[in-house]
Amino acid sequence: MLPAVTEVQEATREGSTEGSALENAGPESEAGCAQRAKSLTRTALTALTAFWAVVTLRVQKAGVRVAAVVNGPGSLVHDRLPTFAEAWGRQCECARHYKTAMWCPWLQYPRYVWGFIHVCVVKPVLNLMEWLSESPLRLVITAIVLFAIVWFS
Repeated sequence: MLPAVTEVQEATREGSTEGSALENAGPESEAGCAQRAKSLTRTALTALTAFWAVVTLRVQKAGVRVAAVVNGPGSLVHDRLPTFAEAWGRQCECARHYKTAMWCPWLQYPRYVWGFIHVCVVKPVLNLMEWLSESPLRLVITAIVLFAIVWFS
């Protein structure tokens, strides 16, 4: 039975030669050193395995917490896209906010323009992309049709 690592370290600190790998220079001590090295390697591997087990467990627990937050009610996963009327109402609400500013009430007009551009240009593109990517089959069929239009035109 090999002595534990702490016993060997204590023996070396106290200055005793008992249990030390350097006590004999013969072949018996070399075999003992090799056996001790193998034991230390196993101990190091066990410690490393335990470390990664702890790390994996912590990552798993963090993942469960994040998934609970992301998948909870009111999250982006459960949110729906606003309709065009709701989007335009929100843009008008933001423009009226600029109207109430005493230092520059004229800023409401560029904000109305921005809202109009957003509702007429950006929102239809986003809604179309959402509609196309709703089903993989729909996306593939659309891609094939677009490829055929571009290729044969």
